[in-house]
Amino acid sequence: MDLSSWIAEYEAYMHTSGYTARAISRRMKYLSCLEPFVASLGLKSLEELGPEYNAHFVDYWIHHGQYAKGNTKGGRKSCRRKYRFQPQHHFAAQQSFRSFFRWARSAGRVQREIFPWKAPVRGNYFLQGSVKYLEFCREHKGLSKNSLLQIELFVRRLDHFLHSERLAQWDQIDSHHIDAFVRQQADKKIKRIQRINKILRGLFRFLFSLGLLTHDWGSALHAPRQYTLAHVPRPIQPDQVLRLLRSIDLDRRGGKRDFAMILMAASLGVRASEIASLSLEDFDWKRGAVRFRQQKNRKLLWMPLSRPLIEALASYLQNERPRSSSQRAVFLRLNTPWGPMTPGGLAGVISKRMHAAEIAGSGHQLRHGFASELLRVGVKFSTLQELLGHSHISSTRVYTKIDLVQLREVADNNAKDY
Repeated sequence: MDLSSWIAEYEAYMHTSGYTARAISRRMKYLSCLEPFVASLGLKSLEELGPEYNAHFVDYWIHHGQYAKGNTKGGRKSCRRKYRFQPQHHFAAQQSFRSFFRWARSAGRVQREIFPWKAPVRGNYFLQGSVKYLEFCREHKGLSKNSLLQIELFVRRLDHFLHSERLAQWDQIDSHHIDAFVRQQADKKIKRIQRINKILRGLFRFLFSLGLLTHDWGSALHAPRQYTLAHVPRPIQPDQVLRLLRSIDLDRRGGKRDFAMILMAASLGVRASEIASLSLEDFDWKRGAVRFRQQKNRKLLWMPLSRPLIEALASYLQNERPRSSSQRAVFLRLNTPWGPMTPGGLAGVISKRMHAAEIAGSGHQLRHGFASELLRVGVKFSTLQELLGHSHISSTRVYTKIDLVQLREVADNNAKDY
């Protein structure tokens, strides 16, 4: 099996992904014995490889790798070098082995994820049926990635909670166990209680259908009633946005990138996921516009670029974004390998910047601030709904509460003068 062309392509990928020359040389040193190692296994296809071959690769590198045995310049036989048995070399060899096949999967060389970053179901589960329900949700319910993560989180927490209560089977569960778990996780937030109850209902009905529960506890779960427009979004005020932007040091690593991301979120009101999915082809510099792929309604939205935002983007693209990167995403990670920022990573960067500027809240409140400012200058709700990418007007209607609060403050202030 000829892997030399694969290894050469992988080396070129590392050069264009920001790896240092030392890191590339180190990985090539370990991969130098990859082809004979795969040949020694006698596998019909690379798809048969798996995590269990990590230790075998390290052992093969120790005994057959470059300079493990052979002639020195003086013609004398050299024994196996002792440094090969040190743990840091074992870790580096395994890392090189795994990283190469992860790249091969992303490049389409192999069809199966031989070394996945995360297991399909993370963590340890004690009660029978927990893993089956998570697999059922992934394969049959057609849920989004975020919904699956929420379900996995609370199912794992419930499983560990019941295990701490010394329950070994699902049919031992009682109402006080469910009440105690919901009280522990909900933190007195009605919306969170409703989310937990919805997840538990699906889990209990699935377990009841398998016969692991003797009672259908799902039908007994009732969440507190939540009234329409009961909560007011907390927008970030314009003076706070200015303080946040001024707190960013543009000369430090990542400053230009973070400044452009925050200015885009504040001035255009787009979600973190929509900023993360931006590519270089989404900009029309002649028209001064940018195209977003809205995550909720799956529509394309063109938004105008202000001069400050154009200058911030130009400064990042020209002076900070890696020019040698082959990635087409606009905002890239700072660490190698250079790749697109994830929505969670982008939102986390904005939250850290807000915390450093001593502004309470999250990056999503920049979106609320954008909506409240548009309402303040008289933008129609239908226009605001389109700009925010809401599928239903009910999602936009919540911002009417902001206007009512502001009007009440104005009335109270005026009343003090009489």
